[in-house]
Amino acid sequence: MEEKWYLENTNNINQMLRVRDDIDLPQTIDEFPHLVLIKHQFHSNDDIMFPDPACIAFFTVFENNHLEALEEENSAALLAVDICEGMLEFYLYSKNPEKTVYDCIDFLKSNELYKCDFEIVKNDRAERLNNLI
Repeated sequence: MEEKWYLENTNNINQMLRVRDDIDLPQTIDEFPHLVLIKHQFHSNDDIMFPDPACIAFFTVFENNHLEALEEENSAALLAVDICEGMLEFYLYSKNPEKTVYDCIDFLKSNELYKCDFEIVKNDRAERLNNLI
């Protein structure tokens, strides 16, 4: 895991929560006030309920290639990734959430095995993120 992330302690053994450590949250939220929550419900066969390696590989490529490109374009910022009991969620904050959803769809439709739902929360200003951590 890169140095820009830390694992948040949770009370759930079936949860892994990664949170950005290399940003100034208030400044980032001022620049990217809208939340685009990307959700993927994965199938799990084990007691710990984490995604299989192929699922992790697909979403790692999504994060490292596609979401980092959006950050480099200064259009979005990925602030947390939550894996918990069959659900993988990306907390992506954006200037233009509708455009961000369309940008993500372009990549995510490349593999129909990993269907995703999107939720847009305008002017969230890290409220959901703060409730999560």
